[in-house]
Amino acid sequence: MSSPDDVLYRIEARAVARALLLLATALALGVFTTGSYIAVLGYDYLDHGNQIIRHLAIIKGHGGDPWQYRMLAPYLLKSVIRLFELCGVQRPVAEAFMMFRIGQDTCVLLLAYAYYRALDLSMAAAVLGMALLAWGMSYSHYDSDLQFSTFFDVMFYLAAGLCILRGWWRWLLPLTVLAALNRETSGFIPLLLLAAAHVATPASRWREALPTAALALALYIAIFLGLRLIYGAQASVLPYGHHPGLDMLAYNVLRGVTWQQLLATLSVVPLVAALGYRHWPATLKAFFWTLVPLWLVIHALVAVLAESRLLLVPQALILIPAALFACGMVSVTLPAPPAPSHRKRKARLASADP
Repeated sequence: MSSPDDVLYRIEARAVARALLLLATALALGVFTTGSYIAVLGYDYLDHGNQIIRHLAIIKGHGGDPWQYRMLAPYLLKSVIRLFELCGVQRPVAEAFMMFRIGQDTCVLLLAYAYYRALDLSMAAAVLGMALLAWGMSYSHYDSDLQFSTFFDVMFYLAAGLCILRGWWRWLLPLTVLAALNRETSGFIPLLLLAAAHVATPASRWREALPTAALALALYIAIFLGLRLIYGAQASVLPYGHHPGLDMLAYNVLRGVTWQQLLATLSVVPLVAALGYRHWPATLKAFFWTLVPLWLVIHALVAVLAESRLLLVPQALILIPAALFACGMVSVTLPAPPAPSHRKRKARLASADP
């Protein structure tokens, strides 16, 4: 008969084995998603093409609007490139870019798994969600370089969703600071906290969440404005010469490649999610109505939607878990066995007497 220590050891060993398997899966998918970008760009592009040109322009302070104000990734990469140079790596710039992006993608996928589990999806569903996200990431390379700020954006939104679901609300403050230094699209993070707190059960907690959300929003606004004061006005980078507004909207809607790229990246996930809307948990519905409509409208008016990586935030945070809920892939918790009645206990004790 196994001792309690043996049972505990086996449980811990299985947990460690699952964690290592999960890490290996995320790393393999991260190599795959990064490799799909490099296969399109070419390895030489990383240290001779637009990738390094834009990186150096941001470091020197003339990257243009909005690139100059997305400074987190370039300054982190500057340190990584320097480290690779000191280590004598043959092509330090290209290797630093590639390894940094593999690390980003691996972290994104691990956070996706943790977030999906926190939503009460099953372990199998969370792994499937990682695979669906990796699929979309691998097909989001249209007219793109490695786009470190975009994948940091996905990472920070998944981390924010996890903090909100677990009740780690104060962690949203440093997270918002990093996210705002990375990309201006992070401004929805404080609003997600309010939305989730409003639909919290058994009672709304939005008043409790309001101070944290207000401080996070103030930090975001301060960093947003501060970066523009520090770096000053920059020349606007107009995608293919199209101006924000109806001009960009028409450009997006009337191009066949837009719809091709959206299908390649999002697949049928939004359709499956929509068909099963009634099965979504309240928090996921709150996230959807807070983020997705405005995200789509803003990006349709100011960005090129064929660059479908721009939709990975709503895909990872909302649409993928919503589709999994629509398919009924929730975590199953076995009910505890009922306590024996008084008569059954007496009969059991009597049968145990010699």
